[in-house]
Amino acid sequence: MSPARPGPVLGSAQALVQAWDLYRAGQWPAAEALARAVLEKTGASAEAAHLVSVILAQSARLAEAAAFMEQAVALDPGRSSYHSNLCEMRRQLGDLAGAISAGRAAVACDPAYAPGANNLGIALFESGDLDEAIALYRKAIALKPAFAEAHNNLGNALRAGKQPGEAIAAFKTAIACRPHYAEAHNNLGNMLREQQNFREADLAFQQAIALKRDYVEPYTSLALSLFDQQRSEEAFAVLALAISAAPDRPEPAFYLAQGLLQERKAEGARSACQRALRANPDHVPTLTILARILRELERVEDAIAIARRALDIDPDHLDALNILGLLLMESGDLRGARAQFEQALRLDPGSLNSLINLVSARKVTRDDPCIGALEDAVAGEAGEEARIPLHFALGKAYDDAGRHADALAQFMSGARLKRALLTYDEAATHAIFDRVRTIFTRAFLAERSGRGDPQARPIFIVGMPRSGSTLVEQILASHARIQGGGEMDHLHRAVGRIDQDFGGMVHYPELMHLMEPDQMRDIIATYGASMPRLAPGRRVVIDKMLNNFFYVGLIHILFPHATIIHCRRDPVDTCISCFSKLFRDDIHYSYDFGELARYYGKYAQLMEHWQHVLPAGAILDVQYEEVVRDIESAARRLIQRCGEEWDPACLRFHETDRPIRTASITQVREPLYATSVGRWRRYGPALQPLVDALGPGSASAR
Repeated sequence: MSPARPGPVLGSAQALVQAWDLYRAGQWPAAEALARAVLEKTGASAEAAHLVSVILAQSARLAEAAAFMEQAVALDPGRSSYHSNLCEMRRQLGDLAGAISAGRAAVACDPAYAPGANNLGIALFESGDLDEAIALYRKAIALKPAFAEAHNNLGNALRAGKQPGEAIAAFKTAIACRPHYAEAHNNLGNMLREQQNFREADLAFQQAIALKRDYVEPYTSLALSLFDQQRSEEAFAVLALAISAAPDRPEPAFYLAQGLLQERKAEGARSACQRALRANPDHVPTLTILARILRELERVEDAIAIARRALDIDPDHLDALNILGLLLMESGDLRGARAQFEQALRLDPGSLNSLINLVSARKVTRDDPCIGALEDAVAGEAGEEARIPLHFALGKAYDDAGRHADALAQFMSGARLKRALLTYDEAATHAIFDRVRTIFTRAFLAERSGRGDPQARPIFIVGMPRSGSTLVEQILASHARIQGGGEMDHLHRAVGRIDQDFGGMVHYPELMHLMEPDQMRDIIATYGASMPRLAPGRRVVIDKMLNNFFYVGLIHILFPHATIIHCRRDPVDTCISCFSKLFRDDIHYSYDFGELARYYGKYAQLMEHWQHVLPAGAILDVQYEEVVRDIESAARRLIQRCGEEWDPACLRFHETDRPIRTASITQVREPLYATSVGRWRRYGPALQPLVDALGPGSASAR
């Protein structure tokens, strides 16, 4: 707000002058009381109403302030400063239409009043009218060349208008006009960060922090810049300083939670969210990221409740709509999921994340508008990394619509971009397979017989991704006595604890040579303690961490009566199904035909080794195509192997209500279908390099 100098009033002039002096001296309560007294005595003092309004506004009592400013305007409608201040008050109250009306009145009253043009520009900027906002900021600057706020506001508008060079110049001019303008330093830093000029951006953020220690935004901006530079530990330190500097603000803890989640430190991220919510229980971004964290922790019902709470506060929050949609999709409520994504797109038709999610949640037809929207997005200005999920989504849409050659072209484009971002040491990965086979011989296993838990009967499902494992788990989890656990890394973590006993110097599988019986018992105990609590009536949890195929020999030692189910599928169908998915967990080998085929070969070789060195029947092979061909026989065989009586519910697997987070999330919500058998044949000659790379092992698919 820009208080004008006192104008002439009828009566009580000396008291009003004294009230202004008190205001300028920082004695606001006394100034307000005196101005109110003048207003009551005269009944028509525009300047007294104006002063009361300014004091109320600066005391964060905006609604009352606006009422007094409206009174001032009514009493003296020719004062541009009154209209200008009313414009700003209405804007802060969220009344953009009222703000613009007051701002236009300010400019009409006095076209040479620079604050009037500036405040109207801010209201127009927030309403989305960039061009007129920019014109008004330039007008304010022409009227008052050293008007630092107008230069800063111009920079914000130019940034929004994708004019980075001019925006940077505007911010620098604002700083030249007022070197201690912390907000302009922060805005300059954000603009430089967008240009990936991290060195100068970080200097600008540090300058803003030095100028205004309790100003939160440059702390969070600097932290985000450090995250961009893969300097997460420094970013966490900056956010810790921000929490200390402004303990009542939720944003630093929110960004801390976001960074910890990115580092896959879900429990730490949850604690950071709790800190942010203590500062502001209704902070919707924090509630939204908390829903994501709870999803990672597989607390789906809690996550859904938090997402719904966020939407109760802000029904139009896109991120909350999308996370709720994903949670509902994973819980089997595909209709509810689609409703969330569709609502997000109604609110923001340009939301690519919402579009991608919607495509994943429904079958796309040839005339579906999603196809055109994705085609436009792929051809648009998105950077290479941002185009990756667009290519995969468009490929899925083309596949649904029967345009299989076009689909493969999109998958190949997305995979090529994704592979360029990954660091994958193929030789080191292959060496792990070889080392496991070298160590786990028949003699090695025989020497360690009897060291495990003879009572435990866990169920493990292993195999390649996209091999039918989710279908097998869903069939088993439909049984009244068996609980699906999904992809759990509990065994890997338990082995890692023993790794630390040797200072991290000896790793699995060589660790097996040093592992004593008590350490094996520790793995058994740690693994058991990590398992989710059994639901009423259930006796066992399925562990569907597919790459436990590295640990099959160890599983046999630890749990000699475990059920180990190996899911198999046509090699080419398995590999093309992997290749066509953008995995959440960066399965690095799946984005190049050659690397994918070689990895598959190593996996198949290891599984043959396990069949050779373990007792006959220790592993149950389940062929996906056989399950599709005769589901009842396959299901009965599975249930019998798990030691349970037959349950007809296993044939109604698509009705089982349990969270599923794999790439097969939508398929297992439908009755069994055979269209995915021989899928690879749809794609034509462009797929031949994959078939050739798989070699003789894929002969059955040719």
